Amino acid sequence: MNKTRTIFILDAGALFTLQILQFFSLDYYVMIVFQDTWYSRYPNTLFLVLNIVLTLLFYHTFLNCYREYKYERSKKTGDLVECKAKYPVYLNCITWATYVTVLFSKIVMIFSNNVISLVSNDDFMGPQMLKLLIGVSGIVFYLLISAECFGRQVDRDKWPTNACIIEIFDSVEILSIVIASNVKIGYLEYLIYITAFLNFMLPLWVLYNVSQPDVDTKPMGLPQPVCYNFMHLMLVQMPFLGIRMYMWIVFNQNASVFIMKNLLHLLFFLHSLYPYIKEISKKNQYSPETCHDEDVPEILLTNRKHDEPIELL
Repeated sequence: MNKTRTIFILDAGALFTLQILQFFSLDYYVMIVFQDTWYSRYPNTLFLVLNIVLTLLFYHTFLNCYREYKYERSKKTGDLVECKAKYPVYLNCITWATYVTVLFSKIVMIFSNNVISLVSNDDFMGPQMLKLLIGVSGIVFYLLISAECFGRQVDRDKWPTNACIIEIFDSVEILSIVIASNVKIGYLEYLIYITAFLNFMLPLWVLYNVSQPDVDTKPMGLPQPVCYNFMHLMLVQMPFLGIRMYMWIVFNQNASVFIMKNLLHLLFFLHSLYPYIKEISKKNQYSPETCHDEDVPEILLTNRKHDEPIELL
């Protein structure tokens, strides 16, 4: 067994451990919500089934990546396998979308029922542990995208994977506003849930591009990075900035250093547009319709016969 395959197996074991630890630990907070109700066993049973389904999804996703790895390796040796993968190419996207949906269903249930007030800050499973458990999602995404890049035999640095992980941690920080706030913030709480959910879903763009069959030959086109940065700016960064400024000005909450990150992302977006705008302007300036190359002779179309002399005007 080579070193790369060993790292892949260790990553798979780490992901399964973290995913199971995260979800079953979050179920502890869900149990607190329904502990005094007669139907408490039903949501707990439902989430138990969902945990098992997610574990199976992650297992088949890693198995799919390993089959891709065997196929890519066989192309180099000349002994091709019969098929690349047993499961759909975009299974990683399905897995991540399901994972985020189940995760946020637990988060909303825990936060909206004010479970944090039922546990002490001195408890091991207190508010700080809850934030750490949600932050595990960043590591889960890293291990998932690393497995996909391993299977496809591509360089992970070609995509903004590290930036996606930082954005996940940013979502955890914005969710902590609901925990730390001592006042009722009304509908702003639901805006926090929605924007954080969108931020967790945006890494699907990276997973989708990595899992494309022609990822090695098809370059990343102009619209992809620009559209992603624009969506991230309008759907996540600007709402996050507005929420933090609102909490600071209206409720006198502590200002977060992530305000600077939101502003910096706006600057990054404007700078990322410059090369493409410059390229488009060059194409328009030197296009064949607007620029005549003097080295190329101009061909005149006339009704003159071949043996007739050319009349000069």
